[in-house]
Amino acid sequence: MRLVVAALALALALAACEGSEGTLLVRHDAAAGAGSEQPPELFLPQENARWTARLDGAVDITLAADFFYLDPDQQPAEDLAALREQATPYLCYLSAGTVEDFRADAEDFPERVVGNVLGGFPNERWLDVRDALVRELMSRRIERLAAAGCRGVTPASLAAYEVDSGFPLSLADSVDYARFIANRLHDAGMSAGLTGPAALTLELWQSYDFGLAIGCVAGSGCREYAVLQAAGKPVLHVELGEPDSAPQLCKSAQQLGFDALISDPGFSGRCVLCRDIL
Repeated sequence: MRLVVAALALALALAACEGSEGTLLVRHDAAAGAGSEQPPELFLPQENARWTARLDGAVDITLAADFFYLDPDQQPAEDLAALREQATPYLCYLSAGTVEDFRADAEDFPERVVGNVLGGFPNERWLDVRDALVRELMSRRIERLAAAGCRGVTPASLAAYEVDSGFPLSLADSVDYARFIANRLHDAGMSAGLTGPAALTLELWQSYDFGLAIGCVAGSGCREYAVLQAAGKPVLHVELGEPDSAPQLCKSAQQLGFDALISDPGFSGRCVLCRDIL
């Protein structure tokens, strides 16, 4: 599964940033609260970091960035090796609640655990996250992400209880599975990023190390991430839109205290870092 004030400023911003699954904003309170559980050795995106992202292909690793957000299955192995050699960390995408038919392990998921098609993504179907085999296969995926050098992971599609997945999944089922994923990520030495929604965030903020808010300005006003911020955990913020909508999206995000990244909805490489245009 898997956005300008002057024309010159926009051109510079687009050249400096490449988007994927939304644009991210980094916000980090100085002191961790009592609920903060992330081990100190885990990688966390830092305040005012410059980063770039792409999920529908290979991110341009020659761009200046403190860290990258990418899909390691779509990134050449030599790129990942180069990033590790220069000590540039990267966060990785994981479709934790669905199976995409282009993944190498797609055929390992038996039909009994594969449900309905994900809305808007015809090549992606929901999984029965209660099933032990699904959890075993996801554990293997997490091991591969660790072997690929990922420093943190943002598990996607965890809120199957909200949709017609093809399985009778409850909020409790989703919370249990999301905690399982966070534990496996921590066991593998990687940080875990939480993408909401509110019901999951309120239950899981202690188990996850940072937030990834996607498109929350126009929806909830990003209120669900306040619990992470109160605990001193960073929140990456992405708003989805085309370049001509970036100025208004950035202003809206700024009013909420976010330094957002604006990405095209397809995370295909067109993005604007709000600090570059405001």
